[in-house]
Amino acid sequence: MKWFDFFRKKKAVVQGKGDATKHKALSPETVAYRLQVRASAMPCVRIEATPADHLFLFDSKFGGLPYWPAAKRYPTDGNGKPMALLAQLNFSQIPALAGYPDKGLLQFYLADHDLYGVNFDKPTDQTNFRVVYFEDTLQTPLEDFRFLTATPRESALPVEGQMQLQFSLQTNYVGSEDVRYNKLVNEDLLATDAELEAADPSDAFLDEIDNGGHKIGGYAFFTQWDPREGEEEYEGWILLLQIDSQFNEILWGDMGVGNFFIHPDALARRDFSNVLYYWDCT
Repeated sequence: MKWFDFFRKKKAVVQGKGDATKHKALSPETVAYRLQVRASAMPCVRIEATPADHLFLFDSKFGGLPYWPAAKRYPTDGNGKPMALLAQLNFSQIPALAGYPDKGLLQFYLADHDLYGVNFDKPTDQTNFRVVYFEDTLQTPLEDFRFLTATPRESALPVEGQMQLQFSLQTNYVGSEDVRYNKLVNEDLLATDAELEAADPSDAFLDEIDNGGHKIGGYAFFTQWDPREGEEEYEGWILLLQIDSQFNEILWGDMGVGNFFIHPDALARRDFSNVLYYWDCT
């Protein structure tokens, strides 16, 4: 059992013991393990999403309506049906993150079907999802979106309604779900179950390694496995956007998580034609 997995399941139980829990000093191996995890530190932008009734076309958002040039063909799926906006990131509203845009709109669209537009056999196939980047928003925007409301969409999309986004620059540490975990830390240093039982549940280290939630960059979280694992073509690809399940407002299957990855070179060119899209659930 991994250190991270244990505390996801045991933290609340151990906290309930209160003063009856006697905390023991960590072993030298576990101290070394913690140092390796902390050495993996990298920045990410955390996202807080809250429901909102009114948002501007240019705002960062989950769901809702996008900025889209009126003269440009709107994204459609493999059946020719218009896709719905999953997320729009306005980088003028987002803290600077090295390698990522510092301006413009990055948009993510999904087809309206049960698998949320993913092709699990070829996760870079953008037939039923689309990633679009506008470096500027100078063109006249589309204003009539009635073609999107011809059929109900909310039931076949992970996001219910629309949500406004707030951003904060934070430090992220590698978790056992990310493909880079085994390259950055030595699993032989993991604590024994007995030591985990005696560990202090108030230790801030446990919160530092939480990779769930919504974010740009950093280390990814999965409920099952990392699709980059063992795939040479995705070597070195980094997290572009992660959207996690959130109560009843965002739901990927059975409380899953959705991720988008890109090669750093493509990101530097602002070329989003080759993006890996994947979601999984328990």
